[in-house]
Amino acid sequence: MNIISGFARNLTLADLPDSEIRPTSGRARKALFDSLGDFRDKKVLDLCSGSGALALEAVSRGAQWAVMIEKSPAHTACIQENCRRLRNVMPPEYAAGDLTVVQSDILDVRSWIIRLQSPPDLIFSDPPYPVSAELFRKLLSDKKFCSGCAGAKLIWEIPDSRGAMGEFINNPALEQMQFRRFGSTIFLLAVITLHNDL
Repeated sequence: MNIISGFARNLTLADLPDSEIRPTSGRARKALFDSLGDFRDKKVLDLCSGSGALALEAVSRGAQWAVMIEKSPAHTACIQENCRRLRNVMPPEYAAGDLTVVQSDILDVRSWIIRLQSPPDLIFSDPPYPVSAELFRKLLSDKKFCSGCAGAKLIWEIPDSRGAMGEFINNPALEQMQFRRFGSTIFLLAVITLHNDL
């Protein structure tokens, strides 16, 4: 797996130790990132970060900082290695603190949201498919998450099972919701908002 564009273009990233983990394909990642436009000075949160590839791609393209949340110790170690590789080619105007890795369950919001330097602009989330819909519902019913991330664009990879999109529609914490397909991968894109039920 490589960084696709930006100052770290073609940088090889360390692979996840678990062969059953399904990282976002390079083709889908390129199409998604190209569609999101300019990343300069954006602030990025990456949930269920895996290898960190999404957050690190954003930083390579100019994001101001990235915070990566990952539950697995082995995957966290992989992210740390990939951060080290990115820092080795990082231009001098970037600070070492621009990459932050937190080992935490994404639902334990209070344990990691304090690590955000300011509200994020973009939030990537690609949980394991079997638990994706459940994590989606629980996270977006958490007032701490919605208040700390209000106004951010959420980009959530949708499971590839039949009818999966139906589990991600009509969430009151989201507005401007749309589904975009890049190759065989579908993403939900929406803006997080506080709602009256929280």
